[in-house]
Parts: sequence; C-alpha cells; structure tokens
Amino acid sequence: MKYLVVQTKQIGDVLISTALCNNLKQHDPAGEVHYLVMDYCAGMAEGNPNIDRLIVIEKSRRNEWRYMKELLLDIRRERYDVVINSQGQMIGLLTCLISGAKLRIGFDSFPWRLGHNRIVRFRHDTEHQGNSTLVDDRFSLLKPLGLTKEDRNYYLWLSDEEKQRGRETLQAAGIDPGRPLIAMGVNSLGHYKRWPIDCFAEVARWLIEQHNAQILIYCGPGEETYNRSLKPLLPAALQASVFDHVQTRSVRELAGLIAHCQLFVGNDTGPRHMAQALDIPLLTIVSPLGHSAIANPVSHSRYRFIDTSHQDPEQEVLAVQRQLSMLWDEVASPHGKPEVSVSNPMSVG
Repeated sequence: MKYLVVQTKQIGDVLISTALCNNLKQHDPAGEVHYLVMDYCAGMAEGNPNIDRLIVIEKSRRNEWRYMKELLLDIRRERYDVVINSQGQMIGLLTCLISGAKLRIGFDSFPWRLGHNRIVRFRHDTEHQGNSTLVDDRFSLLKPLGLTKEDRNYYLWLSDEEKQRGRETLQAAGIDPGRPLIAMGVNSLGHYKRWPIDCFAEVARWLIEQHNAQILIYCGPGEETYNRSLKPLLPAALQASVFDHVQTRSVRELAGLIAHCQLFVGNDTGPRHMAQALDIPLLTIVSPLGHSAIANPVSHSRYRFIDTSHQDPEQEVLAVQRQLSMLWDEVASPHGKPEVSVSNPMSVG
C-alpha cells in the first residue's frame, strides 16, 4: 500500500500530523508513507524514519500555476492507494481530486469534503483520549483503516550532528552547561495568544533567582524587537542570565537548541509542540481567547498548561510560578523518548 498524508502548514500542525505517518508505518511496515508539506514546515518531518518521502511545496511558488500543476501531476504519478487530508486548504482539495487514490479520507467541512470519498465528521467521530483535540481529531482520520494499535504521541528525530550543533551554538553564546536552561516562548503568530511580556519578565526573574536558571529567548523572523524587550525589564544584575540574540536559520536549528533545554514555558505556539515532541517538560500559558484543550493534554505530569484571564497579572504570575515549582521535579527526570540517530533517509521532491 502507498499512503499520502497532507498537512502543508503550520509548524505545530505539521509536527502533530507526523503522528499519522508514524502509525501508518507501524501498521503497514512494508507500505510507503509520503508526506506533503510546505517548505518552512518541512523540518518538523525531516529525519522521521516512518516517512519514506517528503514532498515539499515551495511557499514562494505556491501561486505559480505551472509549478503547482507539475507538483500535482507528480503526485498523481505516484498512484497512491490512500490519501489522508488533515487540513482544510485548497491544496488538500486539489491533491485529493487529482491523486486518483482509491481511498481519500478527510473531514466533512465544505468545500474540502468534495475531494473525499470517505468523510469523517469533525469532532463527532473523534475518540477523545485526552491528548488534545489537535491530536485526537486527527486520529479520527485513521478510523477507516482499522488500525489495531495507536500511538498518539508525536516525536522529533534529531541527528547527533544537529544536537551537537545546537550545543555548540549555545556554548558560543556564553550559556553555562552546568546551569538549567529554560526556553521561553514569549511571542505568537496570533497576538491574541500572547501573555504580557512584563509577566514573562517576572517569571524569568523568579527562575533566575530561585533556580539559578538561564533564559533562552528565541526569535522568529520579525519578532526580535518585541522578544528582546523582556531583558531590559529585569534588574541589571540578572540580565546576563538572559540570552536573546541566539540566531537560528531554520526550525530544525531551533529544535536543536530546545533539545538542550531543561524546561519550556511560553505561549501556545509551534515551539511548544517541538518541546513536547522532544519530551521537554513544559508549561503552556493559555490566553483568554484560547482554549487549553486544543493543544494541551488534559492531564500530564510533564506537559502542563495554565489558563489566564489577563485581569490580575500579579496573581497570574504567582500561579505560573506555582505550576513551575510542581513541574521542576520533572526537570531532573530522564526524557521518556528513546534516543534515535537518523541522518535523514528521505528523498525531497
């Protein structure tokens, strides 16, 4: 059997949907599993030993009809048996219609359902297992295949070389490997998800003073000014423990940094999912307009969340500190994901 999973964006969604690829491969080891993604998210699937081919769309060319025509014809030439469309985008609809696959599974939302011949009712057919609705909803797409076992976790596989580069980057920035390193996700693509930067600064101060921690403030493109506004909010004596100029050129390089952190605390963003995929203890701060169940496990000792209202910042900071105190015991625990070294076995189309 030959399978194609479609999830072209965003970073967190592409990472979560790799769990579908993992389960397909475990169910059918002799089958081929391909994954269609956008280039800026492709790093979330690279190195995954359960994906035989990564088909990459160049974001800058997605509106060029000749480029997209050739890509879709290439998909048709693969003669897939099953296409699983886990998103509601035009590329997913076109992929299903043009693929020629005998079984095209997807959700019931219009107009995307026009490309599916096995329709899954969104949320209605979901078997909730407390993994977050982002995960559990996607696994309803596997029901028509009758898989006997499921692993609803998602993982990131980093090579030894990538981990070493991350270690060297952190050391070059002056980070002390003998002190805890905390990744802090202060920004978000959706600004409504942001917890106030001064609240993050108070949490950073507490982590430095109480746990001798170092704070890694990573920056995506265009986020530098906002993210780097945290450090000046701290007392001068503590600012040397905040590192906000560490450069990364890709999501893989960012994952290589997060892999060396002992804890992640931040908004509901793609890097939050990277931390979970690397089995880094984490605390997600959920905004008033967000919903904790969408991205977070209902109850997990290592992957926690806290709801906020933005009404009483002082009390919210204290609540975050209490959660981090409870989570701190997990910081010293060994990671639950087995070490796997994979260079990158996939072809890129």
